[in-house]
Amino acid sequence: MKRPVAVIVDGPAAVPADVIEKYDMGIVPLHAIVDGQDYPENTVDMGWLYERLREKQAVPTTSAPSVGEILCAYEWAASRAESAVSIHMTSVFSKGYEAALEARKLALEKYPAMQIEVVDSCTVEAGEMPIAIEAAALAMDSAGFDEVVRRTYEVRDAMCSLYCFETLFYRDKGGRTYKAKPWAEAEEHSGNGFKAMIGVDHSTGGTVQLIARGRTKKQLMRKMVHIAVERVGDRKLYGAIVHANAARDADCLRSMLESELQCEALFVSPGLAATAIQNGEGFVTFGFHAA
Repeated sequence: MKRPVAVIVDGPAAVPADVIEKYDMGIVPLHAIVDGQDYPENTVDMGWLYERLREKQAVPTTSAPSVGEILCAYEWAASRAESAVSIHMTSVFSKGYEAALEARKLALEKYPAMQIEVVDSCTVEAGEMPIAIEAAALAMDSAGFDEVVRRTYEVRDAMCSLYCFETLFYRDKGGRTYKAKPWAEAEEHSGNGFKAMIGVDHSTGGTVQLIARGRTKKQLMRKMVHIAVERVGDRKLYGAIVHANAARDADCLRSMLESELQCEALFVSPGLAATAIQNGEGFVTFGFHAA
């Protein structure tokens, strides 16, 4: 017997493998383009990729999943559920959301009784992960389509997503600095060593908001904790941390958060290839909401 809803999310959400299995989630990877070769991001050896990125020459790029790839995910959903909620990274940064809307049209021609909600998460990585996990947990608990859709948007709209960079070099090469472009230029021209923190979530319209700069990453992680304490207060925190080969920093941030807040759920996961290419080694992001 099919369950009411299946949940699909794209690869940059970095949902841990055990959570994917627990909630039977569908994952649509982005693509890494390295030296002219196209790789689904979940097939890339990350050690090899980080070595390649350190060269800072002919910088790898990324591309969104195709309409056909997303359609395959919707067919996967149709095999086990009556409907699907499909969650994608901010449409400002990627064409994946548009591709998902096109795939939805094709899927509904084949499965006219199916309901599919395509969600622009207005965020990515650690901001996207909690949205997808909460939706998938509800779906696995046999919640109906309308309930899962409603809760998905509630969590999306409440999400605060903060991004801390070792360098803006990779983000600038990928054309994703937006309002942080002056910070990237200052880094390039002066080598002043400042680390940058931005926000990308529903409150920023899914694009970059400048948050802070600091001499060290730890200063910015303390700022992340301070923001979380202000927003969460006495409530419980639900969130995620995603990093690019920065497990020690991620563990440090988790410890700081757990010492200051009631962390009901706080997932920590390494990012996949697209995250590494777009943000560079040492990147740490933290997304959360309160309940």
